Amino acid sequence: MTEPKYWTLPDLTQDAEAAKSLFRQRRLEEPIQLYLEYVESFKEIFDVLIDQLPALAEDPLDSDAIASVLQDSDKRTAFRYLAALPVSEDDLKTMAESTLSAASLRSDPEQAQRVRDTILRTIDPFRFPWIAEQRSPTEEERSRAIMASAAQVAARKVETARRSNAKEQQEKAVKALLLVQGYTEVPRRDIPLLDVAPRPGEFCGESKLGETRADLVIRLLDRRAMPLECKVSNSAVNSFKRINHEATGKARAWIDQFGKRQIVPCAIIHGVFNPANLESAQAEGLAIIWSHRLQDLADFVGLVQKS
Repeated sequence: MTEPKYWTLPDLTQDAEAAKSLFRQRRLEEPIQLYLEYVESFKEIFDVLIDQLPALAEDPLDSDAIASVLQDSDKRTAFRYLAALPVSEDDLKTMAESTLSAASLRSDPEQAQRVRDTILRTIDPFRFPWIAEQRSPTEEERSRAIMASAAQVAARKVETARRSNAKEQQEKAVKALLLVQGYTEVPRRDIPLLDVAPRPGEFCGESKLGETRADLVIRLLDRRAMPLECKVSNSAVNSFKRINHEATGKARAWIDQFGKRQIVPCAIIHGVFNPANLESAQAEGLAIIWSHRLQDLADFVGLVQKS
């Protein structure tokens, strides 16, 4: 059977340098507008939230007060970022034993207090020194707290958008390439058995293949399934997590569940990667294709078509 190209370490090193150069160029050209928009948006939210803090700190807590603070996604984000180390939404739900829904907080005062206490116990003493001192903030303290908090949220939002956008671009590029190769996109689905996978010459978006998800699942014309993972890394250290932990871990699981003759696990990668990590991933059965060399995927699909 035709197999994807197996790259030598010198090959991987050369392409890793090219990918790093492209990554650096794109980051330098990246507009700051999105960051500025997030800052302005969250400045308005923190402006209101900071004035609500005295009421939130009072006992007994008014359930309506905390419910109004958490009534939409951006307000919940701002509330979580009051902490010295921002608490994720999932962590806040777990720590406070709460769904964080406004309705449940209004109807359950104990739940509302747990949510409030989780954040206020870890509130940033440098941004909000007046809370521990039980006094009103000066205008300068208030302005600094609003700006610092909005900037902190904006930076994280931009980081998340970067990863999401890069992955979306990878997926769109792969789909466009497959359509040119004559493949047809079909609806995503759960694939416990290859019998329910897309038919040869078809592919689908994010789907559960066996016991874990793939960003795309391609059914090659020789009937093998090719699960694709789109991975973006901003550092050589981060690349170990993206490739050796996440993508290679999935590749091992798919090979174990379906057999090496039926599965061709593949990672489409963009950004900064350690060539040694990529070489190790290949040795465990994960095909590597660079985003700046997507023609390699087209070449492989074309070879399978002719075989």
